[in-house]
Parts: sequence; C-alpha cells; structure tokens
Amino acid sequence: MRPQQSRSLVFLQQLGSGVREGYAALPGLEGTLAALYAGARRTWPDVALAEEDFLRHLAGCLPRDEDPARVLATVHAADLYLACACARGDAAALVTLERHVLPKAAGSVARLKASGVDPAEVFQLLRERLLVSEGDRPARMAEYQGGGPLAAWLRAAAVRTALNLQRAERRRAHAEEEAEALPLSPGAGMAEVELAYLRKNHREHFQAALSDALSALPTRERTVLRLHVVEGLSLERIGTMYQTHKSTVSRWVARAREAALEGTRQRLAERLRLTSGELHSLMRVVQGELDFSLPSLLSRPGSS
Repeated sequence: MRPQQSRSLVFLQQLGSGVREGYAALPGLEGTLAALYAGARRTWPDVALAEEDFLRHLAGCLPRDEDPARVLATVHAADLYLACACARGDAAALVTLERHVLPKAAGSVARLKASGVDPAEVFQLLRERLLVSEGDRPARMAEYQGGGPLAAWLRAAAVRTALNLQRAERRRAHAEEEAEALPLSPGAGMAEVELAYLRKNHREHFQAALSDALSALPTRERTVLRLHVVEGLSLERIGTMYQTHKSTVSRWVARAREAALEGTRQRLAERLRLTSGELHSLMRVVQGELDFSLPSLLSRPGSS
C-alpha cells in the first residue's frame, strides 16, 4: 500500500456525502482498515486481491444508516474479500470458494433431494448466476455485503434456486399434461379451411423466417440444438461435452426452441401483411411443423 493515510483516503472517497463524515471521524480508521485487510489475507492466503480494490469494495458494501464503528467491528471482511475476488473472476478465489465455502451450503439443498431437486444441478445453476457477469453488469457475487457469513448467504441463495427449479418443473409438467389433453384437430368447419389455406400459402415464408431465426440464435444454443435434433445426441452426452448437468442442457434446448419460434413470429409479422388473428392462427399451425423443419434447416452448411 502507498504511504500512511492512503487507506483511509481510498476508502472515504467511495463513500457519499453524509456518510463519509461519520467514518472520517472514527479514531484509528487507518489501523482498522489495515487490520481488516490483513485478516482477510490471513484467512484466504491463496487469494491475492489488491488492497485498494478491497477497500473500494468494502466501502461500497457498507450500510449507510448504521453506526460506523459498529459496522466495521461486525462486517465479515474476510468473506467480503473472497466474494470480491470471485466476482472479479480470480481463479484462486473460485477454487477457494469451491473447496471451503460451497460445501457448507450444500447440506440445505441435499435435504430437498427427496422432492426431485438435484443438488448438483442447483449448484451448477447457482454458479452460473453468481459467478458469470452479464454484459456490463458484474457477477452477482458482488451483491454480497458482508452482513453475515458468506456460507449462510450462499445457503439462502441455493435454497431459493432449488425452490425455483421445483416450481419450474411443476409448471413444465402441468403444461405437458395440458398439451396432451388438447384435441389433435386445430379446429373444424371454416376454421379448418382457413388454417389449411394459411398452411399452404405461407409454408415457404415460415421456412425462411425460421431459418433466419435459427441463424440469429447464440452460438451455444444453436450448436446444442443441432447436436440434439440433427445428430441425435442425448442430453446427458451433450452435458458431458459442456461439463454441465443434463437438466441444464434441457433448459438450453427448450430456450433455443422458444427463441426460434419467437424470432420466426417476429419475422413473419414484419414480412407478411396479416392481421393479428391471422398471424396467431398461422403460428398455431406452423408450431406443429417445427420438429419437421428443424433437422433440415440445422443440417444446412453454416448452420452450426
């Protein structure tokens, strides 16, 4: 670290007006900050995070309406240090998290296994949500504020993820049951004639729109869809290739299909002069042809 008082300066500069004054008035602030950093380094000796980066992160996480002395005395600085390094993608920090912290959060999810939740899938999804940044948004691990142990924070996040998976699986099963209960015929009488007309006259438009929608898919989703639909690889095999659980691959495939259909609908709406009712009817027809069209379109050169 640079000369004396620089720790306080770095820390205080991150605090807003009305908060900065309370911390600046603390006696021995420089020593307190130095001790917090030194303690974090001792706790996680394999993780190297610059002191200035830690102090800036610390200042950004502290509550603004509580007593400064009490806050600094109770903050879980070592866990905050590790979380900050993980959010930055530090390899040593990620290894440390896997070895020393995530196992402490596993027990709460293991108890839910009897309800159909796979703990391995839960933690894979949790890693994706907490440790992967999205565009300009930092990884969500940066949202941990040090008010309690990091392991407890991760336990709560893991349980929420598991419960969300449970609800999603129940909704999916319900949707499948409803779909199986629907009559095979889309309509009767004039409605049947209108649908046949749409199917005959807009098949080529649908094929072109679907081809463009598939080309616009992210590379991973398009590739996974091709591996599953064209090459016939199982979800488990694809999961092995991507080092993830087959349930995660199942969501990737479902998301790719939904995105392809939505992209097709948007392109048809732009290209055809159909009323909203006609477009709805056309999409109702062509959705049934999706599985027949995907293999040929994904097999074309340049589709992978």
